[in-house]
Amino acid sequence: MKYFLLALTAVLLFASCEKKPTVTPSRENLMRAKKWRISGGTLTVRKPNGIDTNLQYLNFVDSCYLDDYIKFDSLNFGSLFSSDIRCNPADPASRFFTWRLRNNDKFIDLSDGFNVIFAVNTTIEPYRIETLSTSPLKLDTLIGRLDTIPGFLKEFIVLDTIRELRFNKYPLGKFDIFGAEITDFTESSFKLNFSFKTTRLDSTNIKAGLPNNNPPVTLPDTADYSLIISAF
Repeated sequence: MKYFLLALTAVLLFASCEKKPTVTPSRENLMRAKKWRISGGTLTVRKPNGIDTNLQYLNFVDSCYLDDYIKFDSLNFGSLFSSDIRCNPADPASRFFTWRLRNNDKFIDLSDGFNVIFAVNTTIEPYRIETLSTSPLKLDTLIGRLDTIPGFLKEFIVLDTIRELRFNKYPLGKFDIFGAEITDFTESSFKLNFSFKTTRLDSTNIKAGLPNNNPPVTLPDTADYSLIISAF
């Protein structure tokens, strides 16, 4: 029995030595092994009233760019492929960029032609005159002021006006991203979080509207991105 136990122990030790340990691929290797595409996310900008608003990023991307995809190649080179649908027949099939993971693979730099990002401009359209409102019908505002002759009151009709806020999309040309944070990383997707400097309109206080219909002013600001990158 003693020799049997020794032999059984030797067999078990041999079997444990033969078992190969499970190796988890690194984040960098997983990124190199697959094709990636922007599948969603948000773009946060500040409205003229000073309040942040979250916009669905893909709503500001032309449909011909939705099938573009990214390959993280070796030696820190990458390629952005136009896929089958091209916005312009003259567009190249692919464009090169460079990339680098840093800080324990928690941040990434994307540069030298990484131009797959869209941005938005906040604009306020000129006044649109609304002479009547419905349900119920209502006449425009009447403002009474003293006439030049003492004791007389003169009334001025002020047309109801509405300012229209619009978000206009535009592609960023050669856009470099430094220190974008990678979060929620899995084998099939991750989030890319970054910000860049921009400008916004400010219509708070008397910068737009009464009493003199002053136009908004332009202030420096930032736009915040949180994009979902998915493998396919």
